[in-house]
Amino acid sequence: MKPLRPEDPERLGPYRLVARLGAGGMGRVFLAAAPDGRTVAVKAIRPEMAEDKSFRIRFRREVAAAAAVGGIYTAPVLEAAPDAETPWLATAYIPGPTLAEAVAEHGPLPVESVLALGAGMAEALIAVHAEGLVHRDLKPSNVLLAADGPRVIDFGIVRARDGYQLTGTGGLFGSLEYMCPEQATGDPMGPEGDVFCLGSVLAFAACGRPPFSGAAAAALLYQVVHGSPDLTGVPDPLDKIISLCLTKDPALRIGPDRLSAACAPGGVEQLLTEDWLPAPLAATIAGYQAAVMDLDLLSRSPAPARVTSDAPGSLPSTSSRQGSACATVARPAHGQAVTGGGGRRFGRDSADRSWDATECGAGETGGIGLAIEPPEQAPFRIPAQAEIPAPERPSAPVHRRSPARAGVSRRAILATAAGTAVVGGAVLVAARQATRTRRVSPLGAAPEPTWVYRGDPLLQTPAVFNNGTALLKARPGTMICLDLQNGSHPKWVYPGISVSPTPVLLTYGAAVALGTGATVIGVDPADGAERFTLNFGQDFQFDELLGSYDNSAVSVLGAHLQRQSTEQGVATTTNAVFGVDLQARRALVIPISAEDVGIPLQPVVTSDYFVYADGLRNVSVRNTRDGGSLRWRHPVGYDLRPGLAVLGQTVFAIGSELIALELSTGRLRWRAKAEHGLFASLGAGGNTVYATGNDPYGVYAFNAANGSRRWFCETPRLNVDHPIAVGANAVYVPAQENKNGFFAIDTASGRLLWNFTDGRETGVNDWQISCDSAGHLVAQHYDRAYGLAAT
Repeated sequence: MKPLRPEDPERLGPYRLVARLGAGGMGRVFLAAAPDGRTVAVKAIRPEMAEDKSFRIRFRREVAAAAAVGGIYTAPVLEAAPDAETPWLATAYIPGPTLAEAVAEHGPLPVESVLALGAGMAEALIAVHAEGLVHRDLKPSNVLLAADGPRVIDFGIVRARDGYQLTGTGGLFGSLEYMCPEQATGDPMGPEGDVFCLGSVLAFAACGRPPFSGAAAAALLYQVVHGSPDLTGVPDPLDKIISLCLTKDPALRIGPDRLSAACAPGGVEQLLTEDWLPAPLAATIAGYQAAVMDLDLLSRSPAPARVTSDAPGSLPSTSSRQGSACATVARPAHGQAVTGGGGRRFGRDSADRSWDATECGAGETGGIGLAIEPPEQAPFRIPAQAEIPAPERPSAPVHRRSPARAGVSRRAILATAAGTAVVGGAVLVAARQATRTRRVSPLGAAPEPTWVYRGDPLLQTPAVFNNGTALLKARPGTMICLDLQNGSHPKWVYPGISVSPTPVLLTYGAAVALGTGATVIGVDPADGAERFTLNFGQDFQFDELLGSYDNSAVSVLGAHLQRQSTEQGVATTTNAVFGVDLQARRALVIPISAEDVGIPLQPVVTSDYFVYADGLRNVSVRNTRDGGSLRWRHPVGYDLRPGLAVLGQTVFAIGSELIALELSTGRLRWRAKAEHGLFASLGAGGNTVYATGNDPYGVYAFNAANGSRRWFCETPRLNVDHPIAVGANAVYVPAQENKNGFFAIDTASGRLLWNFTDGRETGVNDWQISCDSAGHLVAQHYDRAYGLAAT
């Protein structure tokens, strides 16, 4: 904040000005006092722009657009006078830094804060898109962090989704690091583009840098359009959520509704508590609030202070960057606004790489937006009920939702998964495939759960069965044991494990999980007592358990730290796979090829073999007993899925066809081709291998010995991100939308038996399904586990 200058007006409309907040291409922004005592931000348009008749038309439309947008996490206008001699608009002011300022001062936010931020921003987009508008410039400096949640601000280059654009044509709008591919190529940008930008903002919040970079503008734009996002340092589950936002194809991106549910399955208000931000950042916000209280006292004095310079001392400073501290105060069902100036004609801001196409584009504190042109009147006022002040947000605000839109599903990932045989993990390959839309209905009703467990959010990994119990993993890092007869309450809970997205391993007489650093923890599966904690030293970092072999060894994905000096922390890292001998307390690097580093490695680990799809889409097999020497490599092609399955002495791999290879030699045994589309995921059990297809959706069953097709069961749309569970009499596959649960298919006849669901939409927190040979089925969905009798 800065003191007022002699040339600044004392009033704009009913508002008494008390300080400067910033200035930009469109005008100056002031902190002001409303007649009812509220603190507001008022934007005064520059005289030279006010003389432009076409600008006034544009400004009137921007005011109307911002006024139309509701929701707690957006920034609508309180009052405006677009036809006054000096056009102005007023918004409520909320003390707090921008996300850019917060990260610069305090570093990246913790996971729970980023999840809360993502949920709030997604709700803001729901409100914006519900009015037929697109923001088009989401970036860290356009997100304000308030004590009660984030606010999306600065609608200066928002445009109507019908394509009408008042801010000019032929220009590149937005900040390069946070653009979506449509913007970078000049293609039309719809609401899906805002989701891409939001993903980049969340990546910045989580690791302190945008996911795309480049030394020059052209190189940066190329990365946005063609490159893979750099999400190094972004923890789970944020990396998965952000990846779904950053899908290149707009039609395949996650929508704001599912994004909000993914970040906050229990509702936004459960995350946006008074401690949603870390303590140092909360203290910064408290400093802003104290400064505003002082200004409230100043606004009641006989006359505002006037100075002739920007010398400090007259007013408390609450922002280290001029022109970036504009925001809103929340009220029931009506968000409050932040605005400022901004914009240059076809110019580039070297600080934030923002590009604007005309004087009414947006800079750091740009305009408001545009929508249906309102009747010409001055001042333009928001309906009276919107002006009723309320200091607290209601416990269950109602947000306007975007209307349902037909089109290609946003689920972008096809995955392969595990049944009762040893099966690899998920596939990160997007597929756009025309699918048939015949209605498919199950034959009967789903069984009722025999018990329901509800607790902390469960990790996205299947349960592991052991002597009448199921072992699960949950946040913030616990191993949970549930009795299969009645698992409504844990038999025991062991805290202190990592949140790596892989199942518990039963080996070396213990339930094995990773700890921090390079620690392996063994827990007694009967009573949860710790049996061992093995630390393999500072030269390693263990990230995921891949499998076990020889009853005393585990395979681990992680990093090898090579020290450059004796100083702690000075090292270079190399991604690696380790064979960790728990009995000998030794970790050896398995020599995975250089082209495999960085791919989603999802191996099958047996007592003798390490089987995986390598970086060149070969099926590769290495020995586990001699340090990982290459046994054989079978070229398949570009369409090989990373997840594989091993049943007996046969390796199965899928893509446009299903192939069976001899495990010891790599010799092709048989192949089968899908009639249409692709095979998407695998499961194996008994003498049968199962594969899901995506055109039409359904499950195929093949004789594992010779590849003859046993049956095909057409189903509703499926989600193949997670394992196909294979039981003695049925296979279980999750539905495309997690609110639709999962399906059971008879293994003998291929009939669709039933569909089980709890009806909850939890974003990317999908169903995890496991079954054992004794007839138990455990289905996990976010914070609940259901015990059912396997069909």
